[in-house]
Amino acid sequence: MPQTIPHALPSKEGNVSLCTGSSALDQAVEAVTGLPTVLVCEKDPAASRLLAARLPHARNVGDITAVDWPALAATMPRPAALTAGFPCQDISNAGPRGGIAGDRSGLWKTVAHAIRHLRPHLVFLENVAAIRSRGLDVVAADLAAIGYDARWMCLRAGDPEVGACHRRDRWFAVAYPATEDPHLTARTQRRTAAPGQAQGGRARAHAGGRSGVLASPDGHLRLLPTPAAADGTGGPGTSPKRRGGMNLRTAVTLLPTPAARDWKSGASNLIGVNSRPLNEVVVNLLPTPKASDGPHGGPNQRDTAGNYYLPGQAVRLDDRWMATNGTDYGPAIRRWETVLGRPAPEPTEPGTKGNHRLSPAFVEWMMGAEPGWVTGPDLALSRSDQLKILGNGVVIHQAAHAYSKLLNTLTASLPEAAA
Repeated sequence: MPQTIPHALPSKEGNVSLCTGSSALDQAVEAVTGLPTVLVCEKDPAASRLLAARLPHARNVGDITAVDWPALAATMPRPAALTAGFPCQDISNAGPRGGIAGDRSGLWKTVAHAIRHLRPHLVFLENVAAIRSRGLDVVAADLAAIGYDARWMCLRAGDPEVGACHRRDRWFAVAYPATEDPHLTARTQRRTAAPGQAQGGRARAHAGGRSGVLASPDGHLRLLPTPAAADGTGGPGTSPKRRGGMNLRTAVTLLPTPAARDWKSGASNLIGVNSRPLNEVVVNLLPTPKASDGPHGGPNQRDTAGNYYLPGQAVRLDDRWMATNGTDYGPAIRRWETVLGRPAPEPTEPGTKGNHRLSPAFVEWMMGAEPGWVTGPDLALSRSDQLKILGNGVVIHQAAHAYSKLLNTLTASLPEAAA
């Protein structure tokens, strides 16, 4: 795989992490770019305790809504990168589906405010795949308004390129100042767009979605509908002012996104995992971990289709990884064991009443985290806190694979890279 981006980034400026949680997203970015995390934003007491122990060199500024971002920007170097896996509760299919304007997912506006003032060279974003119809238009419009261009893709953790034993469909995006080439160092950058300045220069089409441009099969550039104030609260449909034409929310949902199968495997080598080709046979995937698996996850809870959530499926697995309903999860689990290079821990642990319940160590393994990163006895976190932190996190290998592909295709599209 061509290494075009990482070595050129101004690493001394580091990465600023928003909505940090377990720092899994930051670990993925560091694996791809080599950038250490120098500042985190986390207000949850349990997650903050984890970060203090695992990232002692990173300053925690707490609640991102309480940070004076202009003042902070004046006291620190311009960051090389900024990461943000902002809340998905209002965007996810499992939530109220209120969209990015909801109480939790509306935190995106604060993330955009931080980007406006910190002006990072690269921005790494993550959310659930449902953002394509419940907020991608708002994200694209907000980034364009502060002078940033972006490209994105969706990738499942359970796709063969990653090899995890659960589906976990997620959206990943890389953004950068539109007037700069992200593969150049800070010393050789062209003029940076000032905060609030609209995106300049020529538009470049991208099959994965670009702010302001829609790629068409005939090769002609077609402009997206202009962002409207109602885009953040309205739904897909038509716009009366456009005589039946699509509104921005609808247009964004139709943007083509690179499918995971379009990419060749290879990002796994970036994080030191087994380079053996992944099993591409379709396998049965376990339910994906959720933040609520701890405080509200019972062994008999099911989704609307009648399928058990992870806590219920875990207690129904035998030692061959066969569920009591006859579903064989063995191939998926053994595939992930091969990728991680270590065996899966027991899926359950003894409960307080002698019963068995989902083990946080098993979820930690499912998410690709280092053993003990969240469950280590040195942290003394409660089981509910461990499962909440893990369920809110990302699969490190999945994020690293997506960001590696986005960065390399980004560089390949630049005129300097082709010269």
